Amino acid sequence: MIIVEVAEFFGVSLDAIEAFMLAQDEDSAARRSDKLESEIVELIERLGQYPKIGRRADFYSVTSEASQAWLEQVGQLAAQAGLQEFRECVLSSFLVLYACSETRVMLLSIRHEREAKYGPDAE
Repeated sequence: MIIVEVAEFFGVSLDAIEAFMLAQDEDSAARRSDKLESEIVELIERLGQYPKIGRRADFYSVTSEASQAWLEQVGQLAAQAGLQEFRECVLSSFLVLYACSETRVMLLSIRHEREAKYGPDAE
């Protein structure tokens, strides 16, 4: 079985999404958050069997210094873990960025499909 891990920044990104959901509509936030978390659990299970199910990640739109620094940091984290391939999977309205090898997967970040990019200044 393939080992699936979750990077710290993934949790930070998920917390930001859940805070946005709460600010956007307090009444439906818990339901939407639970649905997203359920989709993430299902994705982890699938990645545990098929690590390359996602499409190759596209980083050509990374232009700001903050995003480039973030991408370099994420790249170093993935390289230290022996993960050289970056991919993304679509979950309803969200994209999950992950790095993988034949034996290991690391979830790196999550963003809404309408956000332009991953990283600290994604808007």
